[in-house]
Amino acid sequence: MDRSTEDAEQIAIAARIVLGLLRLQTQTQGTVPMEDLPGFLLMAADERDRQGDFGAGRMLNDWADMLRDWE
Repeated sequence: MDRSTEDAEQIAIAARIVLGLLRLQTQTQGTVPMEDLPGFLLMAADERDRQGDFGAGRMLNDWADMLRDWE
């Protein structure tokens, strides 16, 4: 597997997790309070790392940091 294919797969994994959270939030408004969202992303990042999807884990960690810094 070449590096670009691996990167695309990692982005797809991370995006699917974020879109799943968005879908859940849209279907059942208020399910995930904004202040808890970074924690959900960090839990997902830990699981991706455990599964060997280190690129997806890094992206999810970065996105959690961005949400915590957002005001």
